[in-house]
Amino acid sequence: MRRNARSLITIFLVLVVCSLILINQEIKIGNFERGSDTTLGLSLGLDLQGGSHLVYQSDLVENGENVEPTSDQMASLVKTIERRINSSGLGVPMIQILGKDRLLIQLPGIKDPSRAKVLIGETARLEFKHRTFDTTPIPVTEIESKHIISISTDLLRQDGKLISQIDTESLQNSELQKYEAIVVDFSDEGSNIFNPIGGGIREDYIKSLQSGAAGNPMPPSQLLLNFEGNEKFSIPVTGNQIVKYEDTNKYIFSIPALPDPDGNPVPIESIEQIEQKLGDSPTVSFATKSGMNDEDIGLTGDDLNNAYPNQQQGTGKPIVNIEFNDNGTKIFGDLTTQIYSRQQETGIQDRIAIILDGEELIAPSVKAPITAGTAFIDGPDFTIERVRDLALLLESGRLPIPIKLIQERDVDAILGAESLQKSVIAGAVGLLLVLLFMTMYYRLPGIIAALALLIYAVIVLSIFKILPVTLTLSGVAAAILSIGMAVDANILIFERMKDELRIGRTLLTSINTGFNRAWPAIRDGNVSTLITCGILYWFSEQLGATIVQGFAATLAIGVSISMISAIFVSRTLMRLLALSPISKNISLFIPSGGGEISKKLKS
Repeated sequence: MRRNARSLITIFLVLVVCSLILINQEIKIGNFERGSDTTLGLSLGLDLQGGSHLVYQSDLVENGENVEPTSDQMASLVKTIERRINSSGLGVPMIQILGKDRLLIQLPGIKDPSRAKVLIGETARLEFKHRTFDTTPIPVTEIESKHIISISTDLLRQDGKLISQIDTESLQNSELQKYEAIVVDFSDEGSNIFNPIGGGIREDYIKSLQSGAAGNPMPPSQLLLNFEGNEKFSIPVTGNQIVKYEDTNKYIFSIPALPDPDGNPVPIESIEQIEQKLGDSPTVSFATKSGMNDEDIGLTGDDLNNAYPNQQQGTGKPIVNIEFNDNGTKIFGDLTTQIYSRQQETGIQDRIAIILDGEELIAPSVKAPITAGTAFIDGPDFTIERVRDLALLLESGRLPIPIKLIQERDVDAILGAESLQKSVIAGAVGLLLVLLFMTMYYRLPGIIAALALLIYAVIVLSIFKILPVTLTLSGVAAAILSIGMAVDANILIFERMKDELRIGRTLLTSINTGFNRAWPAIRDGNVSTLITCGILYWFSEQLGATIVQGFAATLAIGVSISMISAIFVSRTLMRLLALSPISKNISLFIPSGGGEISKKLKS
């Protein structure tokens, strides 16, 4: 009896702990964190939660030919990408090596896949370059006609509103000044291309004003709008003439003057003058009047010791602190001294362009020579999230090998929620039918099996959450299948117990003997299932079949726990019943159709 009491207390404590794990949506103990905002805080896969599915391939080239990466390089690649995404707060990625040179990255529940792709990167080098400016126009060739939806004219009100977008009453009551403007409506892709261009021009314009106020005038960068309509003409605009209209892809360029035949600016008298030059089907191309050149100075991510987000003392503005090693300190010191000296002599403010994976992260200016090897980067649009991402990308340095995106697929969260709902309903109905059958056929032992099955379900789900196991649709199917296998074990036990009762043994002896004799069959059946799961997992890992891999892992966990619950939980509860007064009614322990056993025992 004492042994049964200890077993019962153990079962109770395990059940309480597992229940608390499931009840608490998120669990945080020191650096240990588990849970999410999903059902029971479980980690759900793409097919249940929605998200992004990305496949990258190695793009490692030596002597002009693609070469296969080593296993160490692929393992390092996984760690670097995992660290970047985990530290960004985007969520927990599922990263898997496919074959020898491909990488599968799944981002369940991701709401910003473009940010994730930026953090992952594609090539393998972090560089610091000296950016110089000249006055030769450089075409902005990235923007093509397919990126522009429409070009139209409008009046821009002093408060940043377009006249055509203002209701009649507000328009009549307005006495604000109006400016003639050209409105370019970009596509989503075109807006993503133009936004940094327009933002860069505006930032240069603001910097020029700040430099001018300090007595060091710098010519602001200008954007040339080259139109082809009824006439060909170019209009230069500076940062204060570019406005992004509210939450749209429309950019407004206020036009105070138009060029005459000799190219001289002439004030505009009416908006019809612009419309006459544009015609019905105008096109536009862009060029920067202050061209720039990025010079390689030999400063790379290998020379960067540390980068971390911080806040500026006094103002609290978000900044990124950077620290270089000895070699980086010397190169960075020489560069900042050269940039500052040129600014003092010519008024032209060069930049330090920070390039990661072939894309510009940021191009900060230099306010003074920096020779100590430590500096900070700030910006007018810096937020806590922005500096955290910047620091993360700088700190991660570079990918061990270059990669390229070869497949991208987005899974709709609505479809995922629908799949999850149907899976939960299917599992609940299946479990209810199993419990109903066990109770009706096996009577009191069936009720014990049903109770053990519920305890089993709580334990399995809590283990899924703690490990964590990412549940996919196939994983849910495996979990439901493991419930059926857990019932199989109880059925074997009860049938052996029935045989022991038939030959005249007492109830307690029948329970003990039935469990002991059923155990070899339960063990061998479940071990063979575990071996099959191991084979499935290994082959799916080699072939990149993540659906099969998730099925195998989930089924293996479920089967392992089912053996424990069938032997430990069910036997403990059955022993307690055998020692209770209810054991006197032996018919409650005999399955339906076992009337001859009951008569034999009574006789």
